[in-house]
Amino acid sequence: MQKLILLTFLSFFILSCTEKEKTYEELEAEVLCDVLPEIAKYELNQSQNNFLPPPLETDSLKFSKEKIQQLNKKRDEDWITFKLELKQNIEIAIKKIDEFKKYKYAVIDTLLSVDNPINEDFKYEYDSLPKRKLTKNEFDKSNLDVVLVSYKDTFEGGVRNNEHLPLSGLSRVLIHKNGKAYFQCNKIYYHYNVFCNFSQKENKWKIEKIIKE
Repeated sequence: MQKLILLTFLSFFILSCTEKEKTYEELEAEVLCDVLPEIAKYELNQSQNNFLPPPLETDSLKFSKEKIQQLNKKRDEDWITFKLELKQNIEIAIKKIDEFKKYKYAVIDTLLSVDNPINEDFKYEYDSLPKRKLTKNEFDKSNLDVVLVSYKDTFEGGVRNNEHLPLSGLSRVLIHKNGKAYFQCNKIYYHYNVFCNFSQKENKWKIEKIIKE
């Protein structure tokens, strides 16, 4: 009788310790949690290229040659100062991304539909996936403090920038059993394709490449 009780207990213990197989949605959220911090860093670094210096002053009818030189010198000095401050702010933000839940990143609360990219040599588990709603707890393990923004109020054929938070409209994630994944990130004026690999060494998803369109 004691042996039977012991065997029953061991069986129950083994079953309880066996990891439950993850749903596709759980795997999808896992990919996003792992790579969104790298996406945030990518966008911050890209933002440095989005600013152009103001035009040179050339109106000789309005200003003398000496005055034009002074104005352009001041313009160059202000531009250098602006770029240095921008670089410093980006470096501070990137450091926050590396700290758990110190950097806010807004995501539209609906993952958009996605199709298998035509330039891939293999097919993912699904050729396409329909849109689905996100929940806040799907990002509990993300290093970012993810803020969900209403799809209805925000998405109108493109992603509207938030004046306080970087905002992205993410697509569903296509996952392949060989450790590859793909999704799209939509911004207000452009979107980019994100290709990922699962790193066995780091036990997490990593970005393989980003193709901006």
